[in-house]
Amino acid sequence: MRDQRWVHRFLFAWNDTLFFDPLDVYYKPRKDHFLADLDERTRARFVRSGIWWSHRHNPDLPSQGWKIHVSSNHRQVREVAATVIGHLVGREIDFKIALDLNVFEMLNSKAMSRGSGGKLLTVYPRDEDEFRTCLADLARLLEGAEGAYVLSDLRYRDSKALYFRYGQLLSTHTVDILGRKIPHIIGPDGRPETDGRRPGDTHPWWVPWPFADWKPAEEAEGEGLLGGRFRVTGALQFSNSGGVYTAEDTLDGDRQVVLKEARPHTNLNPRFDYDAVDTLGREWTFLNMLAEVEAYPDPIARFRHWEHHYIAEEFIDRTDIRSVLLEHNPLARPGFDPARSREFLRIFITVFRGLARAIDAAHRRGVVLGDFTPANLLIDPESYDVSIVDLEACRLVDASGATGETGGTDGTDGTGEGGLTRPVELYTPGFSLSRGGFKPAGIEGDLYSLASTMAYFVFPIAAMSYLREDVLDTYRVFFDGLGWPEEIHRLVTDLAATRIGLTDVAEFLDAREAELLARVRTERRRPETEPSGLRATEAGVAAFVEAAADTDRATLFPVDPFAHVTNPLSLGFGASGVLWSLHASGVPVRPEWHDWLRQQLTRIDLDAYPDGLMSGLAGIAWASESLGMRRQARQLLGHANRRALETADHTFYYGLSGIGMTNLRFYLRGGDPRDLAAAKDCARVLLDTVQRDGRHAYWLNDFSEEGPLTGLGFGQAGVAMFLLRMHQVTGEERYRDLGRDALAWEMAHAKPLEDSGLIMFEHEGTMEPYIEVGSAGVAQVLLRYGDLESARTVLRALDVGHSVLPGYSFGMSGIADALLDAADITGDASYRETALRQLDFVRKVFLFEPAAHFEVPRRAGVTPLGVPGEGLLRCSTDYLTGSAGVLRVLHRANHGGTADFLLDELDGTDR
Repeated sequence: MRDQRWVHRFLFAWNDTLFFDPLDVYYKPRKDHFLADLDERTRARFVRSGIWWSHRHNPDLPSQGWKIHVSSNHRQVREVAATVIGHLVGREIDFKIALDLNVFEMLNSKAMSRGSGGKLLTVYPRDEDEFRTCLADLARLLEGAEGAYVLSDLRYRDSKALYFRYGQLLSTHTVDILGRKIPHIIGPDGRPETDGRRPGDTHPWWVPWPFADWKPAEEAEGEGLLGGRFRVTGALQFSNSGGVYTAEDTLDGDRQVVLKEARPHTNLNPRFDYDAVDTLGREWTFLNMLAEVEAYPDPIARFRHWEHHYIAEEFIDRTDIRSVLLEHNPLARPGFDPARSREFLRIFITVFRGLARAIDAAHRRGVVLGDFTPANLLIDPESYDVSIVDLEACRLVDASGATGETGGTDGTDGTGEGGLTRPVELYTPGFSLSRGGFKPAGIEGDLYSLASTMAYFVFPIAAMSYLREDVLDTYRVFFDGLGWPEEIHRLVTDLAATRIGLTDVAEFLDAREAELLARVRTERRRPETEPSGLRATEAGVAAFVEAAADTDRATLFPVDPFAHVTNPLSLGFGASGVLWSLHASGVPVRPEWHDWLRQQLTRIDLDAYPDGLMSGLAGIAWASESLGMRRQARQLLGHANRRALETADHTFYYGLSGIGMTNLRFYLRGGDPRDLAAAKDCARVLLDTVQRDGRHAYWLNDFSEEGPLTGLGFGQAGVAMFLLRMHQVTGEERYRDLGRDALAWEMAHAKPLEDSGLIMFEHEGTMEPYIEVGSAGVAQVLLRYGDLESARTVLRALDVGHSVLPGYSFGMSGIADALLDAADITGDASYRETALRQLDFVRKVFLFEPAAHFEVPRRAGVTPLGVPGEGLLRCSTDYLTGSAGVLRVLHRANHGGTADFLLDELDGTDR
């Protein structure tokens, strides 16, 4: 379920600010936007709707029907836009058009979803007659125009600019338990059907074909051989601009190869006048230039199939960098093992000695890689030899030693001399000298990329470089945690600052390998923590949250992007969780913040919210009741109770367990028997829907296709937590017994962590120590059931010194919170000592005072400390991923108290 929260962060990290700012709210259109040339009267007929200009005037427009998408290339886009706008406005047909050239570029970018990409303009005909007439008229007006193929649609006749499908004409959707809006159309039985945007899903089965005189030709079964020789065997990745596939070369004994595809008019760049096809042509040229260097794949063929362009290159049978570091990196597991650390250093030396030489070989041929990242690196898992793939950002160094920074093309495919010195505007945050926007760099850019990749191999937090330019300096913590000689960290920072070159790196690693391996520390060094430092840290985190508040912001505080695609108020991701955390941590909630929340609750659209604790109405009710808004809170919880029984999701974060816990909270606060009755209703559904595996109990939901989920947030431990509290309130043994059976399921599915003697819980193929899905959350529940033996077994794996995120649900702060639980419940002070070290790690590595240009003021001498959110690209202040959750654990460590939302006031009644 955590992956279901994935949000394309580019749409929120597009500008030069500290926060995830939604593009559709904060972006200001260019002066030469697509309506700029219209007369004032016509322009007044449009309103802005996110990233679109909307021309919607038909009050009788049906909610669903046939709609038209207009596509264009960047050279014709203004002409196409003007032509279509004039035609549709003159006939009073509803439509929307991208705001400007920048938004058009984004809609055609590689990162855009394949179901949404390519659309310049969407037309909403009022009926089938207008649909057919409009298509025919536009086909005549746009003859000769071309744009990206809209993959969710069908192309209209022989036009390369017009596409159509059946779908929503008005915004209709359902809301799932996570709070996501799921677009739908209504089926013939009156029930919502998903408004699919998959290729070929152009109209539902009950809607007849709209044309009597035309139908696309049936596609032949199978696609045959691409380019007359390549048999596709699998897909490595898909993007809006084309896929990457494995294939067999039938002209070379079915040799395995890689095919890279480019769709015309996608991934376009109006400034430098190129698209995905041009970029693929450049890559082909650079593959040939570097073919004699062993570290680069051999070029095999360049061809066109249908309208798409392809290159075939050597298949490199190696693994990615993440697989190597997860298997061998001692920092990815608890404890300290000097032998493992020494072996990991040997791998590090081998990999980066080879990589430095490979990049140097490109430079000697006048080639700058341009956008080298760990994703471009493949490693032989036995020899640790390296290969560099994906050369689409390469360019030539010109005669003066500089890289081209101006536009222009040679009029072919961008592979002429002028085109090859021209930069491709690609960069990856954390691995590029570009931070707030693309800035061309030469060889020094490759040196920084290599240094960042070396750091990433040690620990993958390099993406934080946008927020703090000293991120590589902070890596001292990780190199020291490995026990490696300090010269290795200095090598990385010197390379990033171009104080040394690639030859220096290779020679240093080559000449001093034996010495460096011999100097790996043999004993674990536990860093000292200063309680006063954590107290100042708590004050700094609170000060940052206060400084970031803005009553004009839809979420009041800057929060995780998930709040922007769900709702602004949720406890886990939105404003109510931040306000609750400030209040619970003794930080005064300002009157204007109270007023803001009260106003939001007054006009809340209940149907736009799910019901759960972290995602919806129950959690908002918990927070608003704590803040004194009892009437509104009761209304919210009552609405959640009425709907949740139908959904019957079991989870603690999003379903019945968390809603039931909220009802128990209200019952304990007010003694109203209706709240206890509502909690019993939640428990009844859980008892009715439980499934059994012997004595083990588990529940399934819409997100458990691969089997039951684990952990506090999504899994069986969360249900067990609620059932324990039900037992303590009602005295009924059946609740506690069922909870124990659910915990038995969790423990039966714990997995050994290699040969360490430790266990951990697996989530989607990865062993996780966290609150939301892993060991920390399960341990919290075991402790409260009094199963201290099992709890201690799980807690052993939480003695971790490093984490890729600082936050609560999926980061180090949540692990520390579980260990504070362990210290309180078992009386073993060593758990608290470990928790304090973990919080000190968060302080040293992740928390930072923003640079001056971000304009976060100091107040009363307190240094504001930002907390990077998930992805580490921007700061977030929400409870589950950002400042609010970190603040709560710091407050608990400094002042005492219990874990949040687990109703620990009931402990001691009966366990």
